[in-house]
Amino acid sequence: MSEVVQQAETAIKAGDTKTGFEILRQVLVENPESEKAWWIMSGLVQRKERATCLEQVLRINPGNQFARDALNQLRASPPITETKPRRKIPKPAPGKRPTGKTEPIGGYKTWHYTRGSKVFLIILGEQQVFWAQTEKRLIPRVREILKTGKIPDHYLSEIKAIRLTSITSIKLLKTALQFQYLYEGADRTARMVLEDTVMSERIMDLLVNQLGPDYLLQTKPVQTGLTLGISALLTFGAAGLTAAGYWAYQEVVSGRAAATGSVRAPWLISLLPSLGAGGVTLLGGISIVIALIISVWLLLKPALGTELIKR
Repeated sequence: MSEVVQQAETAIKAGDTKTGFEILRQVLVENPESEKAWWIMSGLVQRKERATCLEQVLRINPGNQFARDALNQLRASPPITETKPRRKIPKPAPGKRPTGKTEPIGGYKTWHYTRGSKVFLIILGEQQVFWAQTEKRLIPRVREILKTGKIPDHYLSEIKAIRLTSITSIKLLKTALQFQYLYEGADRTARMVLEDTVMSERIMDLLVNQLGPDYLLQTKPVQTGLTLGISALLTFGAAGLTAAGYWAYQEVVSGRAAATGSVRAPWLISLLPSLGAGGVTLLGGISIVIALIISVWLLLKPALGTELIKR
């Protein structure tokens, strides 16, 4: 989703605010928890809708001081003549639980989520990013220590820490971030598994801002072996199904199916003669064509990957 929001930003910077707004609107219809989309949209709408957008930003991330200041200033200022066109903003999904909420504690930005009895904690500081596990009962104590500017090592397990200056690239992998970094002169990789795409995109956005201009955000097609495997499976599967259908037809019409039991499904035995050889071949050909169309679409429209790379 980050790359789609980036497309909206590009359109807006080029002066095409209508296209930018429509892209953001679609993003928020699919994911009403996108803090960045609400924030950008707030600059494209009239006063009432702008207030709603800023309120949504603060609902998702109460620690967004820019949004809080903008909302306070908007409420304190007198009404003015609107210069922006009236645009209908999307409504957040009712009752949807916000995920990926940023909780500022001391000098850190933190996130946490629960799976079973484990609590997974992510901590972003000025110089390092950490992730670890803890227990629900220890969360209050963890917060207290973080407020002092220290990392509560004694209350955490499975700790992973990476210095921000050592990071060479970060890949956004849907519900995870994959880091490549240098440690004692050697290349290392580590994966930060997160609750959902909302959380992974939010942390990626903050890392992009924090790492600054020394890093380049790239969005590019990702050709994977999985895509090629799916394409091959669809095509060969359709061809195999066609061959099996024609063989079953020959077995039924020749009487061998009744004599040997090579085809036992009653519905198939009654269906194949009514289709005839031409019908079986036609259905097989259609399935192969559909498989080829899907395969070509997968290869020409590969998934987009977002990666932050050190210049």
